[in-house]
Parts: sequence; C-alpha cells; structure tokens
Amino acid sequence: MERLLSPAMHRRVLLLNLLNEPNGWVTSEELAEKIKCSKKTVILDCQYIEDRWSDYFTLEVSRKYGIRLIASPYQSIHEIYIEIIKESNAFSFLESIFFSPNQSAAYWEEKFYLSNSSLYRLSNLILSALKERKIELSRSPYYVYGKDERKVRYFFTSYFIEVYGNRDWPFPFDKDKLFALADKIAAKFELELNDGQIVHLVNSIAVTIIRESQGFLIKKKRDPINNYVKKMIDIKKYQKEVEEILAPLEIVLPKNWYEDFCYSLFWWDFGWDNLQEKENVLTQANQLVDTIKEALTIEISDSSRESIVRLIEHVYAKHKMFPYKKYMVYDRFLYSSKIIRQTYLVLGAVVTKALRDLEKKMKFPWESMYLNELLHEISIRWDQLTEQSDAKRHQISVLVLSDLGKDHAKLLGSILADNFRDKIAITVQKYPYYDQPAQTIDNTFDLYVSNYALNHIDAGINMIVEDIPSFKNIMDLRGFIDKKRLVLPKDVPYLNV
Repeated sequence: MERLLSPAMHRRVLLLNLLNEPNGWVTSEELAEKIKCSKKTVILDCQYIEDRWSDYFTLEVSRKYGIRLIASPYQSIHEIYIEIIKESNAFSFLESIFFSPNQSAAYWEEKFYLSNSSLYRLSNLILSALKERKIELSRSPYYVYGKDERKVRYFFTSYFIEVYGNRDWPFPFDKDKLFALADKIAAKFELELNDGQIVHLVNSIAVTIIRESQGFLIKKKRDPINNYVKKMIDIKKYQKEVEEILAPLEIVLPKNWYEDFCYSLFWWDFGWDNLQEKENVLTQANQLVDTIKEALTIEISDSSRESIVRLIEHVYAKHKMFPYKKYMVYDRFLYSSKIIRQTYLVLGAVVTKALRDLEKKMKFPWESMYLNELLHEISIRWDQLTEQSDAKRHQISVLVLSDLGKDHAKLLGSILADNFRDKIAITVQKYPYYDQPAQTIDNTFDLYVSNYALNHIDAGINMIVEDIPSFKNIMDLRGFIDKKRLVLPKDVPYLNV
C-alpha cells in the first residue's frame, strides 16, 4: 500500500527504513543504490526528514562511515509513519469511503477539493493497490467491496490498527464496552490472545458492525462457520451486549446481522473446513517449539507452549483467509526481528532455520512471509527466554589496566563488575604502571580495558575508557561484551544439519 503515498514520500519512507537499522552506519552510496536515486536526492531527503522530524531523531554524518540515525529516547519513530499515512490524500480518501460509502464523485470532489481528473487519478491509484488484495473499489457511487467480505473487513481492521493503534479511537462506539466484549469472547473460547490480538479483535468488531450497518454482508452460506453458529446456542449470549453498544447510535442492522457478526469474528478458531488440516498444523506447531527448545537447550512452560501453538494456528488460519501483506506502510515486526537476530544470534538463527524447514515441509510461507512476526511473538511468549538464552552465553575474560596505577585499575574493575556482573571474569593489574613495561602482558584475554592504548595488543580487543568511564564507554563496552559472548551458530548442531 506504499504506492498510495506520493513518490517523494514513498522514497523518504524507504530511506527512513534503511536509516532505522540496528546496524548503525550506512553510506550515501548504499542508500542511493537501494532506493534507486542519486546521492544528491539522498542528501536532500535526509535533510528533509531530519528538519521535519527533529523531535524524533538526529542524523549523524561522517566522511569515513556515512550516515546513522540517533533516535530520541523520548519519542517513537513509529509515530512518523502514522503521521505520513494520515497526511496522505489517498489513505484519507480511502478511510472516508469506509465511513461514508455510496457517495458520488461530486461529493468527494467537494470534500477533498479535487478536480474530476484528480479524483479519477486518485481513485485509480487506490483501485490498483486494493486489487493486490483481491478488493475492489466502485466509483459509481464510491464504495469498497470484494467477493469475500471478510478480506475487506480484515484489510480495514489492519489499517485502523496501524494508523490509530490503541491510543486513538476512530469509531463511533464506546471503546470500553468493545474491549469488555473482546475480553469476554477471548476468555469464553480460551483463545489465548495477547494484548495486540485483543486490540485486533476490538477493531474487527468495530469494522464488522459498521460494514453490516452499511449493508455489506458475508455471502458464503456453505462455509462450515455457518453450521457452527447455528449449533452454538450459547454464542447468542453476546448478541445483547452488541445491541447495547449500538443502542445510543441508532444504527439499524439487517435481520441476519448476528450470524454474519459471528462468522466475521470466529473464522480463525472455527472456520476450518478440514479438521485433519487443523490437527496437522497443531502437530507441526508443537514440533517447531520442540525443535527450538532442543536446539537452544532451554525449557518452556506449558502455558508458553500453548500460547505459541495457538499463535501459529492463528497465523495459519489468518493466511488462509488473507494471504497478503498485512501492513500499510510500516512493518512493526521488522525492526524488532532484526534486533533479536542481532542480539540473540543463535535464537534468531534457530528460529529462521526451523521456519524455513517447516515452510518446505508444509508448502506454507512460514519463513518467507511470517519470520519477523513469529520471531517477535515467540520472543514475547516464551517465558524467561532472554534469561535462559543469556545463561547459555559464556563469560568473557577481561584484563583491566591503568597508567594511574593498580589502585585506579582496581576502581575500574569495580565499575565493570557493577555494570556487567557475571557476564565477565575480571583480572586487575597487580603492579604499578611504572613497573608494567618490565612485565609481560598476557595475550590470552578476550578483552583488555585500559585508559591508554596498549601497543602489543590488537586494537580490536583493547577498549580504551576515560579515567572514570563515561556513559558512552559503558555502552560501547556493553556492545562489545554482548557480541563477544554470543555462541556462534557452528556451536549449535541443529544449524549444521
């Protein structure tokens, strides 16, 4: 859906994505090549995004290293993408059509101050983007529709979550009542939904009610969910609560709205047309958990296993219904996935290989389409995963030296011990500095921390700090130590199979 942005803004989004990498520095040549523009355009775009969003980050430029983004600790870059979407005429137009369908071209020309030709070009752009998701746009009058109404509802649910999240509320309903209803549904059917999925369910309820009130209903009468809805009398308990939400709004729904409502909301858990297929997914999900558990030699609780298995089941069912990219402009899972793979190298490698193997086995895009989401969610749902992963890392040996003498070296050692505790094994110089040249510095330590350069030690393992280490010194040491402590993938048998 990035094509709904102007070409210049689309290019700047790509640039921001590349700058917002966990690796740091990137050259203007690399940026120009990846974005397919000139170096001059890259520099101008960098100046534009820094000037416009200076509260969110600054850009540091180095002739030697290139450009890197320094994010503000007080702002989230995610807000920039939301602002970009909200300022887009195409996205604003699409959202307006959702809330006010069946309006004429003249209505939209007046509302958005567009000429007839501009409206036509804008609607063509939207139509082209929607068709990639098997969704259509009518222009006589204007409304969004599709052969499968569930796809339309899922698309708009994803849109509202990305643009409004859980902080803003674009719907004309009592937000608290919708969340109470979602919590009740999740508890009743033991859906094991996390906070993000509850937010998705709430938005799905809101989108469903609005689409029903506009006359857009799901027409697949032979789908297994219809039989389920008719047999499950207990599900009728929710009808009164939904009607209470709608009462103050004077919304009129079609006669069979409630079956349509249930069909829209319960597809992930009860819409399986092949129970053997569902059992196979659950079996493969449990095997995936076992593979990760055994490869990393860590433990997992029953509740964590159940949560991850249900997650995989949900992803599979979601893909069956909507096998397209889920986000509009910003993939929130992408950045966190990169950080996880960088910080927890073995975890990232194991999950990637396990999903790749499962993709080949099931002919389903587990790695190619859902790696970022699953790595992000597994890291959250697996109890004490980071603690267990960290415990598997080895200590690194550190020799602390100072040209101010052994007492000062002892102070440096204490500061390192306070900051890194059992991550490092510290040895402190035992001799005054003026006697040190007569001593042979042992060359077998993983890291040498000193307040001066060591001539006979590889500069790559000699971290030089201030007499009293600065915050930057500590952060640089943390990065070096965490990277040094990583178990290399070759040490994990599963990765070498």
